[in-house]
Amino acid sequence: MGIKLVGRPCRRETAAVLAGVLRRAAATGTMAGIGVATLVATAVQSSDTLTPKDGARLEQKISAIVRHSGTGAPEARLTPLLESEINAFLMFQGALQLPIGITHPVLRIGEAGLVSGEAVVDLDVVRQQREGGWLDPLQYLSGRISVVASATVRSGEGMARVNIRSVTVSGVPVPVQVLRELVRHYTRSVDDPDGTRLDEPIPLPYRISELRLSLGRAVIVQ
Repeated sequence: MGIKLVGRPCRRETAAVLAGVLRRAAATGTMAGIGVATLVATAVQSSDTLTPKDGARLEQKISAIVRHSGTGAPEARLTPLLESEINAFLMFQGALQLPIGITHPVLRIGEAGLVSGEAVVDLDVVRQQREGGWLDPLQYLSGRISVVASATVRSGEGMARVNIRSVTVSGVPVPVQVLRELVRHYTRSVDDPDGTRLDEPIPLPYRISELRLSLGRAVIVQ
């Protein structure tokens, strides 16, 4: 992608990079890094076992991903991101960089490309920032709620494809369009006013060609 950065990215830049990688990979989650999804019935990492050191390791890996994206090196580079490192970063280093209205995000990476997790979303904040009409599904929801969803992710040749399997709001199943609208809302920017559409192939940033997902880890292939 021709991105060239000099030196080590600051924490805000690191959080932005992680958000870009995660939201385009899953959103899980993510969504910006916000991985909103159902907890997988696997060995779940308890939040009281996560430490700032776990998050610091992720910061170092993300910095290396950014640096490598600007080198133009032809050989493939593999960077493993562990589920525990991602969740520790979201809990500690990246907590203040989360979008307004999103708290307590948890990401889980299962087998066969399943990405899952959950987050608390303040839908009143979302509604105040949107101009949706009566067809907008988010216009009929309010308050601080737990959003839970699951999706499978396939990637290759610099693109990711997301197939949403289920979405619940406060434990009640809702149409997948609710998650799609939330992701679009939180991924909009000046350069991308329409946000990320989960129903379309998603370009991966930083010369990432593929995401190899397995239980508890995501290997970034550049």
